[in-house]
Amino acid sequence: MYDEIVSFMKEYFHTYSQYGQAAETHRVMDKYYAPKLSFPADGVTSREQWYQRCLAHPAVQDRLLLEHLYIDERQQEVGALVKTQAVDRATGKVLLELKLNVFYNIKIDANNDIKITQVRVFVESDPDKLTKLNQLYKISK
Repeated sequence: MYDEIVSFMKEYFHTYSQYGQAAETHRVMDKYYAPKLSFPADGVTSREQWYQRCLAHPAVQDRLLLEHLYIDERQQEVGALVKTQAVDRATGKVLLELKLNVFYNIKIDANNDIKITQVRVFVESDPDKLTKLNQLYKISK
């Protein structure tokens, strides 16, 4: 099971970065997210709400680069140290980089597929970077 989770998560980061934030391709993320997906800190309680958030900043694409992965099979939790880049879609320029510590709760669904059910994101505590990130997302609306 451990190797399956590692493979699933590595594929997830790549797929989200490439396809999960574009209106024409975001549905590929159904493979990774449970319908009752939640991001408790952001008030997101469904996969559909999360998709709306992902599509709300069309000028900026998030690129997730996995730096370290740790898995607790017993608690069905995956932790990841991630570098995220906010990329200008028009130019490809990296506008901002942040470090994240992310905890994913996972489950095995009725089809025996791994699904992410809850995501808790802890962003590095540099207030200047957080302010810039918020500005980037507001500008792109």
